[in-house]
Amino acid sequence: MLLRCFLFRLLFLLLLLGPAARPAAAQDADYLTRLPDPKTLGESYVSDPDHLLQPATVQELNATLRPLDQSGRAHIDVVLTRSIGEEVPKTAATALFNRWKIGDKDKNNGLLLLVVDDQHRVEFETGYGLEADVPDVVCFRIQQRYMIPYLRGGQYDEAVRQGVAALIRQLSTGHFALPDSAEAQLPPTLADEPHVEMLTEAAAPADPTAWSGAEIAGVMAAALLLVAASLALVLRKHTPRGFAPIMVLGLVLILGLMGLVAGTSWPVAPGLLMALGYAWPLLGAHVYLRLLNRQLRAEASPTASRHARYNLLEEAHHGLGWLRFVFPLTLAWYWRGYWRRLAQLREEPYACPACATPMHRLDETQDDAALRPGQIAEEQIAAIDYDAWQCPACEELLILSYPNLSTDAKSCPKCHNRTLQPQPDEEVRAATTSHGGWGWHVHECAFCHHVKKQKYSTAKLSSSSSSSSSSSFSSGSSSSSSSSSGGSSGGGGAGSSW
Repeated sequence: MLLRCFLFRLLFLLLLLGPAARPAAAQDADYLTRLPDPKTLGESYVSDPDHLLQPATVQELNATLRPLDQSGRAHIDVVLTRSIGEEVPKTAATALFNRWKIGDKDKNNGLLLLVVDDQHRVEFETGYGLEADVPDVVCFRIQQRYMIPYLRGGQYDEAVRQGVAALIRQLSTGHFALPDSAEAQLPPTLADEPHVEMLTEAAAPADPTAWSGAEIAGVMAAALLLVAASLALVLRKHTPRGFAPIMVLGLVLILGLMGLVAGTSWPVAPGLLMALGYAWPLLGAHVYLRLLNRQLRAEASPTASRHARYNLLEEAHHGLGWLRFVFPLTLAWYWRGYWRRLAQLREEPYACPACATPMHRLDETQDDAALRPGQIAEEQIAAIDYDAWQCPACEELLILSYPNLSTDAKSCPKCHNRTLQPQPDEEVRAATTSHGGWGWHVHECAFCHHVKKQKYSTAKLSSSSSSSSSSSFSSGSSSSSSSSSGGSSGGGGAGSSW
């Protein structure tokens, strides 16, 4: 549930649809506005507009839950209502939890206990921070042992008292069970009735729409691949014309489907979503490369040299090497062909421009003698690789440059070689809370040692961090403030019917 909730948020963040995870009709449901947030009731922890509990019970619950909240261990809100219409109680619990932001924003230590009278249903909804302390199976067992027997008899006060007490025991000691002598005084459960088997989470009917952890992780990975691969293909200098709109349209549609399934439990097999998340960028990669090569052939001048065609081909494919690892079965062959084309363009002998005799390429030791000192420096820092071709008949030299597209070296304004490299910044004045700082971005030429400096400035340091810390401390030490200030549901918890 934790991963599935995270997947849902990721998808809708990417689509810029906001945090709402439920259909519009559910968001506008009457119960969301009819049930008051306990925080609006004078630091109360109980919302009971239909008065299913006695006033004394509400006071007792508030007195019990307030120290738990102020200690920072957990914030528990209790909600009782006669009806939420046709809404599913689990959906209602999640919606109320997120609307009221139960629990501390950083700890996510909120828990919602919801009782729906007309549907005979009790739900626990937990924040991320409590899912390890109060796992789903513990929520279910607390409901079955300490609440359902009383709810069957219409004893709402005792059911809620016992449920809250069991939760506090679980949070305090890691065990929710009472001593044997106290357990014996509780009403019988289903397990105590003759010929009735105790309903456990293992025996409860499985949710046909539930995903396993592996399926959730697979869909999440497919969504990340879909977004990363699609954007990497679209946001490129050499993206073929007309490719980007179609690629983005498919991205939005598939993410929308994933978001719909994650948000509404629409019965779509996670395997289908994984397949779509992988197949669309795979198809896009094939179409992209096909269109790219067609575009390169159209843009290449009929008189362009092999050297110019090599550099154009390499520049167009720069940054696409990841495709052969992500889609190895279908694109491995393409990369082998690409490398063969580069080798043919670079390694086939050139005809001497003076006498047309086939030239031969000098090795690395020999070509250094043919290069200028600045060119040797460019090779030494791997900014440019040079090939030197020499005619055996007339000794004509042909020097060809092959820039390294991944280098951070730039052209030096003094010697004009591509040997200007970034150096560590020089901080002249450090930023403080009273003033900003400044320093120099430094570049030095590896050949002529020319130094180029560019001034930068930094904003003054904010004192909000220390203020925030002291404010947080004051808030935490206050005896009357609530920690319910931004929690969100982790999707955990359990529900039981009576």
